[in-house]
Amino acid sequence: MKKSIKLLTVLSLSGAFLISANAEQWDKNITTKIDVESFWKQVKETREIKYGIDPSWDKNMDYCSYFSEKIALAKGEGLVMSNLIKYADKCMNTLNFMTKYMLDETASYEE
Repeated sequence: MKKSIKLLTVLSLSGAFLISANAEQWDKNITTKIDVESFWKQVKETREIKYGIDPSWDKNMDYCSYFSEKIALAKGEGLVMSNLIKYADKCMNTLNFMTKYMLDETASYEE
């Protein structure tokens, strides 16, 4: 019962991030590193509830969330969630591509 309530709460909170109408409002509300960290924590908890524990994914998500924050700050964009999500998604896609490439025995690497 507690898991169901927690899942519903997390999904309802994270659902707001997926709706573009609410994205602008969320971007305005992110002003501190603590808000960003709580968002990434919710993402990880939601994924864990849906797919179970995956230490590799968690490690990649930690890296990509850190990477996305550093890129956004370096570009002078601040901690705007829509940009952080965009950079983290690109990072995760790149890591997945690199993993598939390294596991593909027919792929060749040229220096």
